[in-house]
Amino acid sequence: MAAKKKDASEAVDAAVETLVEEAEEAQQSTIAKAKERIKGEASNLRAQATEHARDYAAQGKDKATGAIKDVSAAMDDAAKSVDERLGENYGEYARKAASAVASLAEKIEGKEVDDMFRDAEAFVRRSPVIAIGIAAVAGFAIARLVKSGMGERDDA
Repeated sequence: MAAKKKDASEAVDAAVETLVEEAEEAQQSTIAKAKERIKGEASNLRAQATEHARDYAAQGKDKATGAIKDVSAAMDDAAKSVDERLGENYGEYARKAASAVASLAEKIEGKEVDDMFRDAEAFVRRSPVIAIGIAAVAGFAIARLVKSGMGERDDA
């Protein structure tokens, strides 16, 4: 009888050990599946964010191009006024400047956003000091615009 109890106890111990091993394997499998699922979701979210960023950048490019074209048109109109007031020679300078601005707008309009990012990255790699200077000036200008806008709000 003691032998039967010992055999039964060993069988129970073996069964428990097998169940523990299977539970550990199932847990590891579940963890691996969860990791893969999380990686897939993260990749999907990254792709969506990239697509949204490209869309916003394209919209910004379109708005900037429109604004540059408006500036060019205003400069061209001003050239006519300069012709009348100061002479055609000075008006020609204004027309050349308007033409250069319009050319810039066309170049921007003709480029894809990704190409513009690659160009900017290449410029920064070639001339990091100039890029930092441009960023500093742009930051200063933006800060001044924001500060002046906030001052107008406080007055209202």
